[in-house]
Amino acid sequence: MNINTTARQDPLDAIAFPDLEYYLTPGDRDGYKDYVGMYFAGTNFLPYLEDGGRDTWNRNDILFTQGATISPLKGLNIRGEFSANYRFRNDQDVQSKVDVIENKDLKNLQIGNGFSATDFIDNRSSDDQYYVVNAYVDYTWESENGHFLKAMVGFNQEWGQFNYIGTKAYKLITPVITDANATTGNQETRSGKQHTALRGAFYRLNYIYKERYLIEINGRYDGTSRFPQDDRFGFFPSFSAAWRISNESFMSSMAGWLDNLKLRASYGTLGNQLLFETNGTTPIYYPYVPTMRSNTSEFMMSSGMKIPYVSAAGLVSPTLTWESVATTNFGLDFTLLSSRLDVSFDAFSRQTTDMLMNVSYPDILGTDAPKSNAADLETRGWELSATWQDRINTNWNYGLTLALADSKSKVTKYDNPTGELPAFGNNNTEYYVGQTIGERWGYVTEGIFQTEDEVANWADQSDLGANWRPGDIKYADLNGDGKITKGDNTLDNPGDQKIIAYEIPRYNFGINANLGYKAFSLTMFFQGILKYDYWPPNDNWQAFYPFNAGHVENYYLTDTWSEDNPNAYFPAPHISSNTKQNVQPQSRYVQDASYIRLKNLTLAYNLPTSLAQKVGMVNAAVYFSGMNLWEATKMRKPLDPEVRPTLTQEYYKQRTYAVGLNITF
Repeated sequence: MNINTTARQDPLDAIAFPDLEYYLTPGDRDGYKDYVGMYFAGTNFLPYLEDGGRDTWNRNDILFTQGATISPLKGLNIRGEFSANYRFRNDQDVQSKVDVIENKDLKNLQIGNGFSATDFIDNRSSDDQYYVVNAYVDYTWESENGHFLKAMVGFNQEWGQFNYIGTKAYKLITPVITDANATTGNQETRSGKQHTALRGAFYRLNYIYKERYLIEINGRYDGTSRFPQDDRFGFFPSFSAAWRISNESFMSSMAGWLDNLKLRASYGTLGNQLLFETNGTTPIYYPYVPTMRSNTSEFMMSSGMKIPYVSAAGLVSPTLTWESVATTNFGLDFTLLSSRLDVSFDAFSRQTTDMLMNVSYPDILGTDAPKSNAADLETRGWELSATWQDRINTNWNYGLTLALADSKSKVTKYDNPTGELPAFGNNNTEYYVGQTIGERWGYVTEGIFQTEDEVANWADQSDLGANWRPGDIKYADLNGDGKITKGDNTLDNPGDQKIIAYEIPRYNFGINANLGYKAFSLTMFFQGILKYDYWPPNDNWQAFYPFNAGHVENYYLTDTWSEDNPNAYFPAPHISSNTKQNVQPQSRYVQDASYIRLKNLTLAYNLPTSLAQKVGMVNAAVYFSGMNLWEATKMRKPLDPEVRPTLTQEYYKQRTYAVGLNITF
């Protein structure tokens, strides 16, 4: 069972209409007997769980794979593979009306349907087919004087078809009969069909000489049905080379302490053909074809009937083609002191060109903007891994591994001639050349207004809201014009905005430690981030908003501004959720999300083999393990550096403890 929906009920509120003397006097009971036992509305989820309908589904996933290999000559292999995947799915959603009491005032009780005002049956069926054919030949040759050669060439063909049909019918005659024919309201039908194809040839060549010089050459030439015919194919080569210096004769004098020393270099390209709708999850199969969307809607004079309509076709790009990612990498590996110390380091530069993106156009366009190869991105970074493993004597051994990595990405091309700044929302699609990915623009917070005089004598903040009062946020006038505004919201005129945070993790690390003594063993794994800003969304239904998912957080009640609490963290609450002046992106609530956490700890004891064998076991071990046992962070509670709260979802990392016995017979 997987429950992803959370609901809350005030513990002081009754779930159902009570039949209690202190609530209803005997003389009044007759007037309310029809309500006794009926559920109240609000955030009470019990009536919907019991009578609100159900979601049922049936899925079949059939995968067939077959292959054959022949070897006509020594070192020569010819292989063919075929796989087919058939997926069938039938879903039915039924939402029934539920009678609940929507007003708890005994003098004005009202019966309604709460969240279930619209009842319907929604049937959906889909069948998908996907086929893959691979055929390749590889040849391996090795000489006695240290030469090794392996070559491979192959062909790949993929084809898929996806079919979907759905019907939705409103106003159930009875929730007992879940059939579209047993409804009296409007009925809708929808369907869709897509196909995709991918064809490519590939090759690989490996050459090694005496384990000193290593060369690998790869390449793919792929074509996809997702692009126009003249731009469907792309070539993506790669090359890598390594020099194991420790195997050279001039390094023999260091053999006593240097076990391995290798230099590496590589350059490679990859292609991306996938485009998605603005929701980021729905794939687009025909981005170069102008398609017209069809749907149904209630129009004027339609008497409540939903009339089908077709919308204007969106614009398309006639030159849509592959997104390309080119990566240059340099690496160093060395092992010292009889393999006690093992170190690996990589530095890389990644150039992403012709990025497939959803481009923003003015609303006056009147239709969908074309998907385009609209941007380039540059990423630079490095990775380090170091391990020390040693044994003190026959009883004691220990080890420590450190992994540390960092990267930074910058936009090098984007069609934004005005330099418009990224929007405040989390689904921003606007970028500018020179932007570091993760930038968060906002206002600088000077503090909280304490008096009416302070409000009157401060810069004009009316552009952000009205009726400013003590307890509201006081923003900094960065450009000195006496007003707090976002200017033109551009790089040239950002108003009083500036970069207040970088919401991309920097310097990610992990630490593995192990310690052994005779039959005891201890392992620990730490992970963390050394540099990370996080601005928690503080709009409605978010963690840093006072009225969150039908309740008010305790920390918001106890740490909001008042005359008696002038040093509070949060501003004074406003009754209306439409009052937004205090929830602008601002520096005050940017969190230092760097942290270190003990993710896992295991302490084990292996019983002596002789003792285990006496009771018929090969071996046995008893252990204690825990997850998320400890952390250090500067984030304000209850925020967690590893969890980003979403709508109605605020469950943070839990500490887990386990004791177990591992027995082998």
